[in-house]
Amino acid sequence: MLKLIKYILLFIFIFIGTTSFSQSKKQLQKEKEKIEQDIKQTNKILQKTKNQKSSSLQHLKLLNIQVKNKENLLKNLDSEINWIDYHINKKIKSIEEIEITIVEKEEEKERLKQEYAKMIYQSYVWKNTYNDLFFLISSEDFNQLSKRKQYLKQIRNHRTSQIKRIEQNNLDLISEKENLEKKKEDLIVEKQNKSNLVLSKSAELKDLNTQKQKKNNLISEIKQSENKYKEKLNKQKLKSQEVENAIKKIIEEEILKARAEAEKNNNGSPLTPEALELSTNFESNKGKLPWPLEKGVIVQGFGKQKHSVFAGVETINNGIDIATDPNQIVRSVFDGKVSRIFFIKGEGKAILINHGSYFTVYSGLKEVVVKTGEKVYSKQKLGMIVTSETGDISELHFEIWKGKDTQNPVKWLYKAY
Repeated sequence: MLKLIKYILLFIFIFIGTTSFSQSKKQLQKEKEKIEQDIKQTNKILQKTKNQKSSSLQHLKLLNIQVKNKENLLKNLDSEINWIDYHINKKIKSIEEIEITIVEKEEEKERLKQEYAKMIYQSYVWKNTYNDLFFLISSEDFNQLSKRKQYLKQIRNHRTSQIKRIEQNNLDLISEKENLEKKKEDLIVEKQNKSNLVLSKSAELKDLNTQKQKKNNLISEIKQSENKYKEKLNKQKLKSQEVENAIKKIIEEEILKARAEAEKNNNGSPLTPEALELSTNFESNKGKLPWPLEKGVIVQGFGKQKHSVFAGVETINNGIDIATDPNQIVRSVFDGKVSRIFFIKGEGKAILINHGSYFTVYSGLKEVVVKTGEKVYSKQKLGMIVTSETGDISELHFEIWKGKDTQNPVKWLYKAY
């Protein structure tokens, strides 16, 4: 009984192990596809900014993203190679076990044949010495007759059983050999997959070093014009502060308006039932919200960050910046109502959408196709992205607010990490 339980537990362990490794391979492949898509998209945008001196900082941002993507891809390739190594070793062990089983089956087959040959020889000697009928009628009494009949029957059964055992052993042997061939074929495929991945890793490593060299060269160029770039950064910081103040003011007005409406309806809540439901639904979709663009790469993250070139320089971002292709559609990430549409000098138009106690901000649009007060739905078109005069920068600035507090959009958008 204990032996049976041991085998059952072993089977469960192997099954779970195989399933988890299978899932892990699928996950690795999905991650690889996502990284490769990001690399492709970043490359596309890099081509637009590489020759524009005015876009050096933007180009550096993209190179930083590309280096990070390449490093992630190499990690993914390492994990996939390790996964294949594990399965190659597992298959080699399985092949060794099957080969041992085949040897054992061959030996058993030979032993069974020898036993059967010995049995046939004994039967031949018996028939030449005795006759089955004579053997039976020479019985001294009925009891002995019965026992002799039983004995002859056992001999016949044993002979039949031995033939069946030999036949079954042959079938088992054929099955084991087929299984061995299949394992060897699988092993060849796994080894080829590993070779392909190793070659791919080598190419990606070479490309990563090229990207790092480009990045270092660009950093050197930017440092030569440090004052010019620092002045540009200070202007951007002032503009960012102006935008933040404008958004805060609008949100404060929206909150006061919502409270006034709730008090008028005397429901004891700072939000109307409709706004409260919308807010709850928005919150329950954290990490699942669609991106405000169908394709793009996050080039500037949320919060306080040290500058990648100038020591002691910090930037603060209330949202995220997503680089994309020209003329891309900007869309709402959730159901809501357009609170305001306003203009930011040098950046284009911006839209603020109310989602109950949450707000989303989309800035950097050249045209808007919605109106203030209009209800919008998830993935609905809001407008089109603006592209810089030089034609090298198409970037959306996206923010999420909860009341007067900024949120990290990366934690809210689907697979934005």
